[in-house]
Amino acid sequence: MNMLHLVGYIDAGTGSYLLAAIASGAAGTWFYIRSKFAKLRGRSDQDPVVETESATNDA
Repeated sequence: MNMLHLVGYIDAGTGSYLLAAIASGAAGTWFYIRSKFAKLRGRSDQDPVVETESATNDA
């Protein structure tokens, strides 16, 4: 028997759920890979900590 005959009907709710799961998985994978490439290239979204002279020099 053909597999299409066994899974012949997917209702709208199930179809939209599957579509949302596939889209969110693809988006999550994209952001994960993009962040790993950014770390490999030495880029980061975090700004470096800049230390400024405080009031200790005024005393």
